Amino acid sequence: MKQLIILRHGKAEQGRLTMDDYKRALTERGINNAGGMGAFILQKVGTPDLVLSSSATRAYQTAQLAAEKMNYPEKEIQTDRDLYFASANRLYNAILGLPNEVNSCLFVGHNPGLTELINDLGVNLDNLPTASAICFEFQVERWREITPRHANFKWIKLARELSA
Repeated sequence: MKQLIILRHGKAEQGRLTMDDYKRALTERGINNAGGMGAFILQKVGTPDLVLSSSATRAYQTAQLAAEKMNYPEKEIQTDRDLYFASANRLYNAILGLPNEVNSCLFVGHNPGLTELINDLGVNLDNLPTASAICFEFQVERWREITPRHANFKWIKLARELSA
């Protein structure tokens, strides 16, 4: 069985005309929600085998803060610049390429690709909010065997529910 937890980056500072979008950092709310979601994920499913993140500042910060709460070593977080605003197809291909020894992966990225991927996996969602997570399980032995028909939706947790 393979488990995929998809996490959208936390709330980021507003872009300005002179600011590089790739380098936008988390706001205080984004920092708090990323850590809170990491604590929730640890309680719900434990520490993942792999944390894979877009290398954009806000996504990587989200991965770092969540990893800290999940007891996942920061130095083992893997980043991929190609996940920055990637299409659902690109994200899906990245998942298919995960190492088979990895049974659970926290995947940190951006919309609209993440929401499109979630819809492709069979959950009708208009928008995955910032710092929110959704979990799927797949009854397969290898990541490359995953198809939408293998996707078993397990749970979704919205950042706004963390303090509730």
